[in-house]
Amino acid sequence: MRVKDIFADTIDEAAEEILRVLKDSISSRDNVFYFDGWDGLGASAVLRAVAQRLTAASPAGARPEFEQVVHVDCSKWESRRALQRAVAEQLDLPAEVMGMFDRQDEEDDFSGVSQGSRVELEQIVREMQQHIQTRRFLVIFHNGSSEEINLASCCGFPLSGYSTSKVLWTFQGRFRVKPRMKVDTAMKSAGTTDVFFSLHVNSKNKKDMWSYLILQEASEVVAACKVKTGSRSIINEPAQVAECFQYMLELCCRGSQWIDYDLNTHGAANYWVCDGIIRQPQQGERNASAGDGDDALWRSAEALQREMLLDVDYHQYLSSPHLLARFIDSKPYCSSPTCGFTRIPDGATPNGGMFPHNYYDKLSVLKLSGCSFDVQSPPFLSCHSLRFLWLDHCQINGTNTTYGAGMEGDVRQCFQRLWVLDVRYTSCDQILSAQTMDLMINLRELNVVGVQYWDMGQLQGRLPNIRKLRVTKSIVTCSSCSENDLLSDMNKMELLEFSGNDITYTMTSLCGPRAINNSSCLETVIIDRCSLDKISFRGYTELKNILLKGWITIRTLDISGTAVKTLDLTATAIHPLDELYLLGCEKLCAILWPQEEESPRDLAKLCIDTTQTTPTAQYRREEDNRPRATGTSAALVLRTDQPTSEFDWYISVRDARLLVSLEPVYSYSRKAYVEVSSPTTAGRGSKDEGIGSGSSNHEQLNLQRHPAPIVLYADITVDNMQQQASEDNDDAGGMMWMWPCPDVPHLPQQSCYMNIQDHTTRTELSLPRGGEQTSGTTITVPRFVPDCAKILHMYDSLSISSTPSLEDYGPEWPKLEWCRIERCPNLDFVFYNVEGYVHTYQLRTFWASQLLKSRYISKLSSRGFRSFPHLTFLHLDLCPRLIHVLPTWKDDEKMLSLLETLEIVWCGDLREIFPLLDYDLTGEFTALKRIHLHELPSLQSICGVRMFAPNLETVKIRGCWSLTRLPDVGSGDKVVECDCEKEWWDRLEWDNRSQASRYKPIHSRYYKKTLLRGSVLR
Repeated sequence: MRVKDIFADTIDEAAEEILRVLKDSISSRDNVFYFDGWDGLGASAVLRAVAQRLTAASPAGARPEFEQVVHVDCSKWESRRALQRAVAEQLDLPAEVMGMFDRQDEEDDFSGVSQGSRVELEQIVREMQQHIQTRRFLVIFHNGSSEEINLASCCGFPLSGYSTSKVLWTFQGRFRVKPRMKVDTAMKSAGTTDVFFSLHVNSKNKKDMWSYLILQEASEVVAACKVKTGSRSIINEPAQVAECFQYMLELCCRGSQWIDYDLNTHGAANYWVCDGIIRQPQQGERNASAGDGDDALWRSAEALQREMLLDVDYHQYLSSPHLLARFIDSKPYCSSPTCGFTRIPDGATPNGGMFPHNYYDKLSVLKLSGCSFDVQSPPFLSCHSLRFLWLDHCQINGTNTTYGAGMEGDVRQCFQRLWVLDVRYTSCDQILSAQTMDLMINLRELNVVGVQYWDMGQLQGRLPNIRKLRVTKSIVTCSSCSENDLLSDMNKMELLEFSGNDITYTMTSLCGPRAINNSSCLETVIIDRCSLDKISFRGYTELKNILLKGWITIRTLDISGTAVKTLDLTATAIHPLDELYLLGCEKLCAILWPQEEESPRDLAKLCIDTTQTTPTAQYRREEDNRPRATGTSAALVLRTDQPTSEFDWYISVRDARLLVSLEPVYSYSRKAYVEVSSPTTAGRGSKDEGIGSGSSNHEQLNLQRHPAPIVLYADITVDNMQQQASEDNDDAGGMMWMWPCPDVPHLPQQSCYMNIQDHTTRTELSLPRGGEQTSGTTITVPRFVPDCAKILHMYDSLSISSTPSLEDYGPEWPKLEWCRIERCPNLDFVFYNVEGYVHTYQLRTFWASQLLKSRYISKLSSRGFRSFPHLTFLHLDLCPRLIHVLPTWKDDEKMLSLLETLEIVWCGDLREIFPLLDYDLTGEFTALKRIHLHELPSLQSICGVRMFAPNLETVKIRGCWSLTRLPDVGSGDKVVECDCEKEWWDRLEWDNRSQASRYKPIHSRYYKKTLLRGSVLR
């Protein structure tokens, strides 16, 4: 990297010099240029001026050096992907390419990838390269990160060799003043910059130069704020922003050598507002209240603070040649930002006379360190403008807070005026007593550090205007109120920190303030190292961040009804955790667990629901009698003797990708009941509906219409079925009557109930050119879901094409015993045969109903087999395109040896129920007792040519005109009743007539009426 010296006294001069160098470098190997401004100042304004000159209309016939200028301002850094997206927007890439950002961001949300860690997408880089090649670009880049970015690898710009594309960039801008040594270090690590512009002042006076550059930077900030907030921002004048910067610089560069301003805690915003640097435009007096329900002033100050990122440690010790240092040196040596400071000898007792008389109406921010004073006559009592009071290692004398005659009104007004109170390592019996806090009706921030045996119960019902409450490194108790009411009435609180505290036995839980009508403003909770048993912020709809760190002994964590997107526990040692409640957390995408040795040993109770928001009022009513779940039962046929609320693990998710977060803590010994449905129908059941079975001896085919879009078939309608039923008179039962679905297997309380909605479909990332963009409709689940499921119920699932599966394999459900699938119009198959893989299922009951597209239950394959030796009940209805059900093969002698009930109705395309790979074999069904087949006009065989069923008891067959054989029931005196049409019976084929004698045909007296000979589906 070479250094290029340029001389300029103004933004315009610097922009012209840079443009001249860029023009001369068009044909050179210098492709990447860095500009640092004047000691870090003015860089952003210069880059913007360069962009404006190049994007202005060129004279007629002029040939611009660059075909397009890509101006990307990432001064407020987010991530490499955010940079890539900003460049892609300027390149105007196609919508389908831009959509890849959203899809990958969503994937990263469910993977728990933080915003700052999101990297560029290689597919987008390739698309950019295709778009950029053969064109001349100038990229102007405001880099807000702490490292140099290679725009060739991140955004596809050709920047090697004699490239015609160039990059002009800076770390600096909008008061983001980085020390030169950090700039040099960052650029050495990447090494992609070819030229470093070193800017020198030509002739302007240094002090005038300082004022000029500060106003330019301030103008940049004001312009950025207007883009984001429109005209709503209070900060709208460059002179006002410049004053704030100079104030902040004083805090960093002068006062911090003697005074700890703790900008990490208070930031510059507290000082700006409390000291009157920022105030309401319509209020001319600094003393006007900013705490009476108007947060705009504070939010504007905080927004402005985020635009000014000074390196505090560096700027405390600026070297004298630095431009900023010269400005500071021009001010009085002992000057503080507003009123200066006063040193008090050790052991002295300050009083009201320690301040000059003219300070009383000016002093707004006061820090007392190592002082001793009487609570009945504090030295700040006459400071009528005091807004920010900081007591550090002070001794407050006095045994009570009963003030003398004539002083009570002054004391009340003093504490009522306070907006910020910071108490550190100071006796708190008086300053943090209930009587004193009753006076602090306008207090917005309370910071308590290192106090001894403070009864936090005194907070109850007090500090109604508090926004930020921090209690750290203290010994605290809670003896004067219930822990659940500790922070009541603090409905405006936005931040709560409770870290590093020693807690006495009187305090075992920390619960958030009780919100009134969902009015809680709490957004952030920080807890670092605590010995509480329970933490609950249930029902706080604005809570987005809960930051847990260090050793935490809690057994119960409840953040139900919050807006938390990622619950990050990676920085904690939280293995005592026994109960975790995340009900009504609609935005939850990921739970990040700590290392295995720090994770919960055995999470006994886990309740997650992202499908709905439970009202906070209900949460409060149930605070002391919490339900374990809010059940979302499936269909009416599953009414219950086992409520879902009885499961220790209750999981109901809008997106199955959240389930990946449970892999580290899920035990494979925990059996699961899995439901899958669409959002429009999930949750239709009432609370505590469960997973029982049908309650009658027989079931009726459900003929009622479903609301759109669940009405399925155009070629087989409910009207046709009802018409035939009415015409058949007493034979209507032949279609309507069905065997009941068997009971679901009982699951112990320690099992898991899992409800998955299918509204999200996985879409593979692909480029629009070079092949079709793939879009799948399979719900991908982690391995523990199919491996541990004992019950599967899929219903009204409108989009998925197969049962939930693993990423790399088809659906595998090795321990599944009970499966019911109904009203899934896009389902292709249920069990997929992986090539070369043989698997034996535990399935006992299978029920499928109204599957529009399904052609197979288990797909036939010559090199992959599925065995169902435990199947006892098989029912299918209204599957018009089903070709076969379960394939069998000769090596599996017990394939269906336990099947007792076979029932299939209204499946017009069904040709063979159990196709044999070796068609000449005899299918043996030694346990089969009941056969019910109705309206299967294409059915040619139940299982091959011959079928042996010695225990058959009942046969009911109607409308199966292509079926020519019945099972051989063996020898003996047993006779099986066969309810069927006489014409069909007369056409049956037998190996010998003795087989026919084992049946007793029963015919309806109406069999001679016109009968359907073909499928009503055709």
